[in-house]
Amino acid sequence: MSHETPAEIVRWYTRARKFPQLVGRTPDGTKIPFGPYTVTQAVAAGVILLVAFNTTSVWARFGLLVNVTAFTCVLAGTVWLIGRIPVGSRSPVSVVLGAVQAITAPRAGRIGGRVIRVRPPHRVQHRLVVAVDLPDEPSPAPEPAAVKPALTQIQTLLAANPTPSETR
Repeated sequence: MSHETPAEIVRWYTRARKFPQLVGRTPDGTKIPFGPYTVTQAVAAGVILLVAFNTTSVWARFGLLVNVTAFTCVLAGTVWLIGRIPVGSRSPVSVVLGAVQAITAPRAGRIGGRVIRVRPPHRVQHRLVVAVDLPDEPSPAPEPAAVKPALTQIQTLLAANPTPSETR
């Protein structure tokens, strides 16, 4: 009877992470018409509703029936288009939030959440002070060493090491 170690089995569930979160029912349990919707679709529909009701005086000029039809078409078309975005790509909400942060970021950046304030160039007056402890009495200068002339040094080297022609 051989005593084998069991083989390790590794399973990857990356496709499971790509399932979108869905909103399909109201709090009382009834199904949402034409649903379920992704969270991105629900947020986009809420934003369109908010913008449309706050700007009605700008775009609603054609009578009640045409205005409601135009609003419904824009809302349904936007929700449908956002539903067609592939699940693996970035969320449009995160793209918009990233663009807003990039546009509203301070030019010099932030450190620790605080905006960096760069001062404009300006003249600086300065003084240089050097403090050195000087002894009361100056030390005597060192005596120069006896220097032999260069010719005498060469002569002593030649005398110590004869050339091959002199040895024959």
